[in-house]
Amino acid sequence: MPTGATGATGGTGTLYGCDFDSMTAKAVAGKDIIALVTDSTGAEVLAIAGQQSLSYNMSANTTQSATKDDDTNGWQVSFHGTKSWDASVDGLFSVNDSTHAVVAKALANDDYLCLKICKRVKSENSTTYTPIRMGLAIVTSDNFTAGNEDNATYSMAFQGTGKPWLIEEATDSEILAATITVEG
Repeated sequence: MPTGATGATGGTGTLYGCDFDSMTAKAVAGKDIIALVTDSTGAEVLAIAGQQSLSYNMSANTTQSATKDDDTNGWQVSFHGTKSWDASVDGLFSVNDSTHAVVAKALANDDYLCLKICKRVKSENSTTYTPIRMGLAIVTSDNFTAGNEDNATYSMAFQGTGKPWLIEEATDSEILAATITVEG
């Protein structure tokens, strides 16, 4: 640290510029992140039953440009290209689950689904699902495995189409409008 510098605490023992309260630093339990789907009618939002694992990815292709004559002194310069997002869910398979039927039909019929990745908060009288990510997606795979001496499991993969809805870009009123509360 430079001579005379007091650090990020300003010499007072208080950290400035970063609010590390207990809610800010608390990690979210994976069991509280739930994938939901709805078809184009939007009549019913269904949690994907038996979920044990969920993965969500956003990425961007890049392009590079640099020559020895550039102002970059030979350093590569990268630019964002096309962006994409995808998700996958796996868990315990249930033949009678209506969500599995919606996903299988969407893949078979080339239909789009709305995929919502939500934080679930349970209270005594209700469960609230607040979207973290959501968007229009196609189903790219729907698999299940039934081992002879093991539980039947499934895996599903979704490829997003268009820009996803991101909680980080949403207003408080948009978050409230997209939140689902189930009584009981």
